[in-house]
Amino acid sequence: MLRVWDKKSGADTTRDTEVMSFGYDRLLLLVIFLLMGIGLVMVYSASIVTAQADMKNEAFFLTRQLAYIGFSLVLMVAAINIHHCVYKRFAYVLFGLSFLLSIAVLLPGIGIEAKGASRWVGFGSVRYQPSEAIKLSWVVFMAAYLASRQDRLHRWKESWLTPTLCLGAIVVVLALQRDLGSTVICASLLLLMIFAAGARLRHLFAAFGVGAGALVLLILMEPYRVRRFISFLNPEADKQGDSWQLFQALISFGSGGWTGLGLGSSKQKLSYLPEAHTDFVFSILGEELGVVGVLVVITLFAVLVWRGFLIARRASTAFGSLLAFGITAAIGGQAIANMLVAIGLMPTKGLTLPLISYGGSSLVTTSIGLGILLNISRRQPPPAWLNDWVIDRQMAARKPKPKLKRGHA
Repeated sequence: MLRVWDKKSGADTTRDTEVMSFGYDRLLLLVIFLLMGIGLVMVYSASIVTAQADMKNEAFFLTRQLAYIGFSLVLMVAAINIHHCVYKRFAYVLFGLSFLLSIAVLLPGIGIEAKGASRWVGFGSVRYQPSEAIKLSWVVFMAAYLASRQDRLHRWKESWLTPTLCLGAIVVVLALQRDLGSTVICASLLLLMIFAAGARLRHLFAAFGVGAGALVLLILMEPYRVRRFISFLNPEADKQGDSWQLFQALISFGSGGWTGLGLGSSKQKLSYLPEAHTDFVFSILGEELGVVGVLVVITLFAVLVWRGFLIARRASTAFGSLLAFGITAAIGGQAIANMLVAIGLMPTKGLTLPLISYGGSSLVTTSIGLGILLNISRRQPPPAWLNDWVIDRQMAARKPKPKLKRGHA
């Protein structure tokens, strides 16, 4: 009930009034801060030995992660205050730019190679992995494309043709970068977002079958992927070779018990488990904080996914709903994949744990995506300038061109 003063009659009236709140989802924001905080602690704990041995500074990775978090928070605040409908107008441009940036990785003198793969661009010690931008721009592209074709998604060409061709281009570029993890995520997002948009199930099942066949082909194309898959099926077979990383991760988890060995007391981070502060930080967390710590992190990610899907359900536009769904699916799916790899239920893929693993590329891009998600949660109407710009363009497109009279140039 809201009390309203009628200026004309001077009467004080009371009536039912619906009030729209433009506040963002504070529970989601709290979860983001908690995951970042846990990540900062675990990055320091997992990297202290490596940082001292390689950089002669035990706080090297900690200080860099602090800088990444600070920069990420600035970008997240900016994303919260930019209306999400703006991205719809530039969806294809954003996707094109991120795709060109991914191609630039492969060019000599621009791309930076590390660990046998060229996946980074940058200057000096500052690096960025364009495949992270591809994942976010892919979600924006798919949301804009599907939202504009809601009444035609039952047709195969309307719902699948263009996205499949674009995904094919992404697969080629990421395959040249030897980045199977990002390829699987982009393909999964295609299936999930088209399913959420309402495409036909028989088309979805057919696309899933084709995708599964393509995945098998990508694995067979690289001998190291075949060896990694075989070691996943039987980790005991080659403990000193291809199964080393997976076997050490399992030892790390098994050592933690219910309450863990204590923060900073991990044995596997003493040069036994490679990439302890990046891809396998979840294993170190399980070793030091035990099942209790693991359940806390899983619960936080579950709340994040729940709030994200709730925001998607409550969004005021189809684009906002699909965008929120895609961002949530991308972050939640990558978190699940990283956890499954850490406990030996998936082959090693090299995917980071969002908001927790060390690394600026993932943290920055994830924070921007979460900022967009928080903006959608506010359910604000689009800004007037954006509406006016769209209306002016539509009127200009529909305005008939003047016909020249015969005899005039």
